[in-house]
Amino acid sequence: MNNEAYKNSEIKRAFDLLSPVRRYTKGDIIYYQGDCAESFYYLKKGRVRVYMTSPDGIEKTLSTASSGEVLGEAAFFDKMPRVSSASALCGCELVAVDEQRLIALIKETPRLALELLKIQASRIRQLSDQIDVMTFLKADERVARLLLQNVKDENGEKTVSLTHEEIAGSVGANRVTVSKILTRFKSEGLIATKYRKIILLDVKGLEEQTRS
Repeated sequence: MNNEAYKNSEIKRAFDLLSPVRRYTKGDIIYYQGDCAESFYYLKKGRVRVYMTSPDGIEKTLSTASSGEVLGEAAFFDKMPRVSSASALCGCELVAVDEQRLIALIKETPRLALELLKIQASRIRQLSDQIDVMTFLKADERVARLLLQNVKDENGEKTVSLTHEEIAGSVGANRVTVSKILTRFKSEGLIATKYRKIILLDVKGLEEQTRS
């Protein structure tokens, strides 16, 4: 589910007024891979990186959550250890939702349960898509695809708020490779860059990159 969908969902209406708010600074760990999940989280403000760590310490970014999204819900529902970790990419505000609180909210708003199921379906589809991308697409195709999947409209511009490091972690490439790819996209007029933002100038051209 993209961020715009969250903003118009029962999720936002049900969770926006919850308290207490937990505050995190950049780099703080929200939860660790392997932890037991007594609750999941609603992100009221900020951006959070969700990632897996291999036994030899290699990290793979699964997603980047932004305001209005939930995270850590899979382990909460199946009562199994968490398969990922989450860390704050900037100053963040979150609220924890435990079982007692969730049951009360669903009693008030039954449709909330359907919205949470939609999120789970979206997560499964997203992970399946990532497997396909990592298996079959070249690095430049993966980068173009990621940009298209994370685009937002801001004052008439199509922007992506991901750093080179975040892109590298998401597509399974090193930062140098990602920088070279973005430089080529820029020279071809596909993108422009601003501070902490990438502007998509030619969406159709980027779409062609995913089919090269």
